[in-house]
Amino acid sequence: MVESAAGPSGKVPAALRALGIPLVLAGLGLLAGQWLAFDIKGDGGWYGLLSSGLLAIGLYGSARGIARPHSRSDIYRIVVAITVGVVAKAAFIAGVLRLAFPDHQEYLVLAVAMAQIDPLSVSAMLENRDMSPRAKSLLAAWASFDDPVTTVLVVILGSMVLENPQSITSGTQSYAVTLLGNLGLLVAAAGLWWLVRDTKPSDASWGSVSAGSVSARQIAQYGALAAVLAVAVWQFWMLGLALSALFFRPRLGAWLDRATGLALVVATLLLGILLARGADFAVGALLGAATFTAQIVVASLVGLGLSRRDRISLCFSQQNGITAIILALLLEPRLPDAVAIIAPAILVVNMLHVGTTGVLGQIRTARMPVVKAGPSRADEATAAHDC
Repeated sequence: MVESAAGPSGKVPAALRALGIPLVLAGLGLLAGQWLAFDIKGDGGWYGLLSSGLLAIGLYGSARGIARPHSRSDIYRIVVAITVGVVAKAAFIAGVLRLAFPDHQEYLVLAVAMAQIDPLSVSAMLENRDMSPRAKSLLAAWASFDDPVTTVLVVILGSMVLENPQSITSGTQSYAVTLLGNLGLLVAAAGLWWLVRDTKPSDASWGSVSAGSVSARQIAQYGALAAVLAVAVWQFWMLGLALSALFFRPRLGAWLDRATGLALVVATLLLGILLARGADFAVGALLGAATFTAQIVVASLVGLGLSRRDRISLCFSQQNGITAIILALLLEPRLPDAVAIIAPAILVVNMLHVGTTGVLGQIRTARMPVVKAGPSRADEATAAHDC
């Protein structure tokens, strides 16, 4: 049964919750922004550390959620989706903005920032999405790992089109240094994990942390993870952090979900505060529409070989959330229109997602065959008596 826009049994569907909660948080931030005002320095400071820290939590949480693909044959498809697919989406969105605003090349960075799919929203809606397990696995991996790829693309493109882009790299001098730094962080994280990992891995390694069950080895794992996160935030080595999350997985239980949720709350409130300066709905609406359309184009190619139902679901699966919000905060010091444009773009994308999901649900429900109830035993007995 497909969950419609109205939700089953009167319940609020996950898509509407994912849209409504950030709106409320951003609204609260917008109200606070009428009285709060602070300067955002382009050379980092507390704002740079905060935005980098929020991004690190979000990227680690999304990359750590990647599970084994449903089918080995889909590994190639997933790799294409998170590499060529992300670049193709960014190029499509950038092309639309370039045609509409040829004098604003800085908007190309915003196109890249919107090119990823929000993993939190995808995770919330997959349970009730009318997709095969194979398509769900593909979409979950796509949404989880396109975030760090998008972040790296923002750094690369930002260094090309923005003046003095140091604020988005937190002191890193060049892309080559960034690449080597990410590789170094990955190697260091692998070495640390080899030292502190569970010597006898079991299913419990992936379970929750119960009270009083934390061992000295687990404390060492938490300390090592904190060190990796701190270095990633300090030097903005987010790709190395995300790759580390594929294997650096201490038992965190619900704490990681809580940390990711808290990061989303803080980022959305901060977004609302900055929105008090104003929003550019015209550019934001175009950016959002182009982002949603780009997903349709790219997913129709990535989904070749899947069923028609799965391809349609992938095409209309674009959602934006925590990563797009934090990238907007990160870009704001050097691109003052970033929040004003990306915030309405996120709203447009998520409204389009809710609308198309509701329409697809209604269409699929209408096409379901009506099962006519057969005659009851009483009716059969009456018919036999009449004969």
